[in-house]
Parts: sequence; C-alpha cells; structure tokens
Amino acid sequence: MAITTGLSITCSDLQRTGGISQIFLRSWESTDVVTFTTAADSHSISSIVDNGGSTADWFMYEFKDEIPTLNVTASKENGSTSFECVLSFYLPKMDSSKFANLQKTLAQCMMGLVVDTNDKIYVLGVSNKYSVGGPASGTGASTAQIARSQTYLNLTSMEGQTGAAYSEENGITVVLTARQFELPRLFSGTLTPDLAALTATTN
Repeated sequence: MAITTGLSITCSDLQRTGGISQIFLRSWESTDVVTFTTAADSHSISSIVDNGGSTADWFMYEFKDEIPTLNVTASKENGSTSFECVLSFYLPKMDSSKFANLQKTLAQCMMGLVVDTNDKIYVLGVSNKYSVGGPASGTGASTAQIARSQTYLNLTSMEGQTGAAYSEENGITVVLTARQFELPRLFSGTLTPDLAALTATTN
C-alpha cells in the first residue's frame, strides 16, 4: 500500500494518558467470524462474533492498577516485518482461585481485547495477514484462514513471588504474547462489559 497521506498531531493527542483500564480474553474458535476494515485511513476490526451468532463472549481479567503494559515491537528480516505484541499484568495475592484460572490458559490459543485509559480497544491475536490456507480477508469463506493464521495470543511466562518482608508484594505477573505480521488493529465494534459477572460481549 503506497503512502497517500501525512500524519498530524492535534491537541487531543497531547492530552492523552497512559495505562490500561480493562483486559478481556477468550479462546479462539475455528468458526469465529472476524470483520476487518482495511480502508486507507482505518486499521481496525469492526466485529468479532461466534459463527452463527450475533455476539462473542469474553472474560475479564482484573489486575493491580498502573502496572499492566502493552508493548509492540517491530523487527524486519529479509523484507518481512513481524510485530511482537506483549501484554503484561500483575495479579496481587496468590491463591488457589487465581492459579486455577491461570492454569486454564496454559495450552490455549487466545485472542485479547486491551482497553486503555483513552478508551481505545486493541485487538491481540487476530491478524488479517498470512495464514496456512492463504491470506484472510473479510468474513464468510475466509473464516477458516483467519483461524489458521497462527498469530494467536499465548501465555509465554508467569512469575510469582511471596516477597520476603511483610511490606513486600505477594502476587504473580502474567505475560501474554502474540507474534503478528501487522500492527494490532483497534476494535471499532461494540464492547459490552458486565463487571459484576466479569464477562463481556462483542458484536
């Protein structure tokens, strides 16, 4: 895609804040339907739904405030650029319930939604570029290719500690990584959280 426009910085860009406010995870299903927007001025996903349904279910992972980060690192080799998207967050106070939920993520191919404090929603583990079955685009017949893109979000590490001194932290840091071949897309559809149930839906 050729360069056709410039980039501007406005007052609202300078008033931004750092930080992550919400994290939602779900397991990838081969029948998920993802709608990509690839217009010249948009790099986004407008819809994520279960096949045959009108919504997709997500699960909220809460964390200690002002610790989570999303880091995107690009590297180019032999003309191909890859993006390593690393999501890190901290769960205070190690206990059986947290361990049980984290255990479920060990062998899962996941997708994630990361909501920052500027209300931007980043989609991780979903890519429209490259797959075993050929390039994926749009929905419908391309659904299988999207699921086989192998750019899933995966658990890459966990580090827990009790701390030595009484005033030190007790908790576990979780790191999830998606290796993609395009920058993370922003979600432009509707995200409806249910904070009491620790769930959300997208459509």
